[in-house]
Amino acid sequence: MKKLLLIFLLLVFIFPVYGEIIYNINPIEDKLLINSTIILRSDEKLDYWKLKLMLPKNTEITELKDEIGKINYNFSGNKLEFKTNRKKAKIRIVNLIFKKDLKEEYGFKIAELNLFGFKNDTTILISPHFQYFFAPDANVEYGEKIKAKKMGAIYVRIIFGGKKESKHYFTNSNLNLSLPEKYYWIPEGITGLKVPVKFGIVSLSGDEYNITLEKWSSGTYDNGIIFIREEEDIKDKIATIMHETTHGINSFALNWDKTNISWFDEGVACYVTAVVYRMLNKTRPQIFGKDVRWREGRTTYILKSDLKPEDLFNYYRKGENWVSYWYPAKYKEKYRREFGYAYSELFIREYLKENGSALHKVYQNLLKINKSVENEIERNSILLHILGKKFKPCYSLNLDKIKNCTDDLNEMSFEVPIREGKEINYEIEVPELPKTEDNSFALQKFFDRIIEFFSKLISGMFK
Repeated sequence: MKKLLLIFLLLVFIFPVYGEIIYNINPIEDKLLINSTIILRSDEKLDYWKLKLMLPKNTEITELKDEIGKINYNFSGNKLEFKTNRKKAKIRIVNLIFKKDLKEEYGFKIAELNLFGFKNDTTILISPHFQYFFAPDANVEYGEKIKAKKMGAIYVRIIFGGKKESKHYFTNSNLNLSLPEKYYWIPEGITGLKVPVKFGIVSLSGDEYNITLEKWSSGTYDNGIIFIREEEDIKDKIATIMHETTHGINSFALNWDKTNISWFDEGVACYVTAVVYRMLNKTRPQIFGKDVRWREGRTTYILKSDLKPEDLFNYYRKGENWVSYWYPAKYKEKYRREFGYAYSELFIREYLKENGSALHKVYQNLLKINKSVENEIERNSILLHILGKKFKPCYSLNLDKIKNCTDDLNEMSFEVPIREGKEINYEIEVPELPKTEDNSFALQKFFDRIIEFFSKLISGMFK
């Protein structure tokens, strides 16, 4: 019985196996050509590998082969199944080439790729330098060739095209890109980050914008594209583009954050908006403040604040904490949506009042987070630990103290460090393909040895 158990264990024993993948992608007309090299390794020599891989949706397989030659496969939906040709070896190399359609939207070409990878092994992607290339949770080297490196599967979003292009933007609209370029240093200076991509700008009519996006917003950032309303005056357009650019910069520092919580992201973006309007000499309502009055000739203008110090006082008096889990689209009611924006900006103002570059260290620490966080409590705990401050701007249970605090923050001078910022970039070394064993494989010898092995075991059982 022990010998039968030994035979069973020998049959089911599986050697540890590993797999690295190197992707090379290139645009060809309206498609992306993805050439993938799969390096399979095992601690012991294996006769063949059998794999099941999930390819991006709507792909077309062009070629599948290994060192021996073409491989037969089954491909249904986006699931690919195949078995390598027989060859007893520790290292096998499989080459899979497939095509993926490029979407065309707003005059841009867009590709979203979910590329398979082995959970505990390296996946490397090499591509031309597209205008916008974003691979969350991956290290990315931005050079003449873009290289992305990650353990396991990798997601990448690519956008390129547009009739006009500047240092940081590209567009098909009539917008003069020199105008947003003039103020780009503001979000860059406040965050201390220099992102190595360009953002697409799309200008939509009011009706089209309302159908496509939120009716209540003046602009939207969506995965590399900034949407603006074409009917806005030029000052509002510039401020909106800078606000949404900040979201684009934040997407690099916050790509670990898988929650929808927006108070930090929106707080920084709203602060940037306030700085831009101040530079453009356009008066804006105070946040949790008093009405703004000024005269032009014989006319007196009054700009009312939607939220007063009393609103902040009541929030604290009731012991509320909902802004800690707030994001704009969560609330249909205007009050909570606007309260969240104002509260978030007030926090950032208070944080930067004494030191305009205080967020630089915060952003550097955010870039160091190398895990995905889906839990809201954990997300806030990480962010507040890095900030070193409670999320309670102008906190007091005394209304007069709150009024004094909001007055100071509404009238504060803005200090924006003028510097290039630290570029988000990594150096990635692409591994050389390993040498494989001689292609000649005596299949008969293999079967002969197996037969000989089991013959000896069976003979021993009957002695």
